[in-house]
Amino acid sequence: MSQQKNKDSIKGNINVRQLIYRVFGTTNKLQKALQPFLLKCIVLICIIIFATWGCKKIWYSVTDLSVFKISPSTFSFHVPSWMTSRFSDDIKDLSALNTHYRMYENNLTHKIASIYEEIILVKKVESIKRIFPNKINIKFVLRKPVVLVKSKNNSYLLDDECVLLPMEYYTLPNKEYDSPYITSSKLSKIPLYGSKWNDKRIEAGILLVKFLRENNIHTILNIICVDVSNVCKRSNSGKSDIVLRTKNNTQILWGCSPLCNKFKELSDEEKLQNLLSIAKSEGIHLRRMKSIDVRWNKPSGKRWQNPVMEDE
Repeated sequence: MSQQKNKDSIKGNINVRQLIYRVFGTTNKLQKALQPFLLKCIVLICIIIFATWGCKKIWYSVTDLSVFKISPSTFSFHVPSWMTSRFSDDIKDLSALNTHYRMYENNLTHKIASIYEEIILVKKVESIKRIFPNKINIKFVLRKPVVLVKSKNNSYLLDDECVLLPMEYYTLPNKEYDSPYITSSKLSKIPLYGSKWNDKRIEAGILLVKFLRENNIHTILNIICVDVSNVCKRSNSGKSDIVLRTKNNTQILWGCSPLCNKFKELSDEEKLQNLLSIAKSEGIHLRRMKSIDVRWNKPSGKRWQNPVMEDE
């Protein structure tokens, strides 16, 4: 019995050895067959790596040539007519800008845009385009003045968001934004350039000036200023919050601004109709009128004691 078991064990060992020899033999044959292919793959990978590295090296070398170098002096901008030449000069001479850039360096347009977006005169950078071989064209949305504010002997320029702007960069006089101007005997603390002027008087004045310009009333009736000294003072003296003055020194009592939310206050449109009804009967230049009150449903007016010549 034991002899039979030994014989079976020997046969099993022989079969296992034969299987192992066959597997290793097949593996060796497969290795020999794959060696040339693997070698070719390794060579191809090396060629690709060196070719990529070489191309990058060549690209950086070429783009580093002076012909592909740009500087702020080569930047071009579209500057509107209401901006002075000083803006074009100063905007190329910012301390945050490098003296030179490579035309094709990474994130170039983003870097330049982020610098210009910090300038108080720039509302946003609309686009930046590279122009071969070494120029950049930049298009801005600039802060445009909407009104001139005068108080005592000082003047201030603001945009439609009530942001204070440096006057030296804008052409003056300019009918687009300096007439009619806003005036006040008292204003809140003056902000830094590029900051919003949080003064309800000025906000009310800007709102009314824009309304007058939309209807071209300031031109038709020769309105030169909007006095906002009494805005939101809550006075019981009967004074008008806003007073318009014409070139002939006629005072137009306009009443409260919509910003004050006064109960039963006429709308600006209704006040305008009242003003036009007086102008229709007295003449568009209002030369005979000392004052006009448009705050109520029925407008009224006072004439000068010594009437001047009527409108032609």
